[in-house]
Amino acid sequence: MKLQMKAKHFTPNETHLQYAEKKLGKFDKLLNREVDVAVNCSKEQEEERVEITLQAGGFRLRSEEFAPDFYVAFDAAIDTLERQLDKYKTRWSNKKRSGPSIRTGVWQEPTDVPEEEEDESPQIIRVKRFAMKPTYPEDAIIEMEMLGHSFYMFLNAETEEINVVYRRNDGRYGLIEPELG
Repeated sequence: MKLQMKAKHFTPNETHLQYAEKKLGKFDKLLNREVDVAVNCSKEQEEERVEITLQAGGFRLRSEEFAPDFYVAFDAAIDTLERQLDKYKTRWSNKKRSGPSIRTGVWQEPTDVPEEEEDESPQIIRVKRFAMKPTYPEDAIIEMEMLGHSFYMFLNAETEEINVVYRRNDGRYGLIEPELG
């Protein structure tokens, strides 16, 4: 496991690092491969924020939790990652039984959308860049659900174009394909 721990308004000590390594070590065993983990901690007012991003084998899981104590927030984030991984494995095994195996790409996070205030022009407050591997629309839906987002941009493996899948209000999914006109 490759662990990278960053902190803001908070200084992690050796105990925090050892605790993180111990708790995150089980993901190496669960996934049977090397896992890259980024842990971002911060103290915001009276709460600790722990964000864990786990990357292995071409996919990414992410969780963010708040609690009055680092250890409580960290444990809650680990529980969230375990639920996501269990959900992913269940979907993967169901899909494997019903058809071809999943072709995984790189998990992507959408660019944050700035809030618009009255009488101000929109401003971009954050830009995210990420590598994109070809992914099939069905796999993009699974990845979107695993991240807990309402939309997901990906490079379509069938058309080799950038597409977006999104969750509709009725609970079903939509696909946006570009059309140059």
